[in-house]
Amino acid sequence: MANASSFVRPTTRPDEIHSLLTGVERYNPQKTGLLEDYLARQCANPDATNNHDLMANLALLKMYQFNPDMVDLDVIRRILAKALISQSTGDFNLCLYLLSDEICKDSSISKLLTLRDYLERAQFTKFWKEVYGGDEEEDSVVDGIAGFDNGLRRLIVGEITSTYQTIPAKSVEAMVNLDEEAVVRVAKENGWAINASGVISLPLKSENEAKATVIKENVKFEQLTKILSAANEI
Repeated sequence: MANASSFVRPTTRPDEIHSLLTGVERYNPQKTGLLEDYLARQCANPDATNNHDLMANLALLKMYQFNPDMVDLDVIRRILAKALISQSTGDFNLCLYLLSDEICKDSSISKLLTLRDYLERAQFTKFWKEVYGGDEEEDSVVDGIAGFDNGLRRLIVGEITSTYQTIPAKSVEAMVNLDEEAVVRVAKENGWAINASGVISLPLKSENEAKATVIKENVKFEQLTKILSAANEI
């Protein structure tokens, strides 16, 4: 779910936008263009760690909710695509809550919902195929989002790191949609070791370390006597 960091002012947020978001004109429809222009700047910034302003984008969606005649489906598409690769996993759903059923039926929005489901199920290979495996003449739902692929790979690498102790390099290639040489670079950047058999070993962390599970059952004496009595009657 979204955490408090999603609402901390990003260093890239201009003073003009911050004043709007914290002032009385936050939902003034005349300011819609200002928020749309700011979204365009977010989408043009390839730095996946500092190019997403959830608070501003939610304000824009709320503006559309109050003023349905101003809705721009392409803007909504870009907001959802940005939220999809946010480090805070709840950002996408927060945006989704502000969309009507009619908007969600749009083909591009519906496709983004499918992509969200693939990410939640860690079906990364299906995700890449859905994004780039369609008609070459058809625009991708992530078009216009600078750094989308790298942002997504950052999330996937995080999932791999917290889930696996060892994993075949070929599996990682499919998960991050990169060739062998590129995966070797990813492994080096993250401190992973690749042996001669092509198996990656990842550093042990609290998330990926196997833990013994101890199951204890507390049976009261009264219950025990009933069990023994029933057993004697068999």
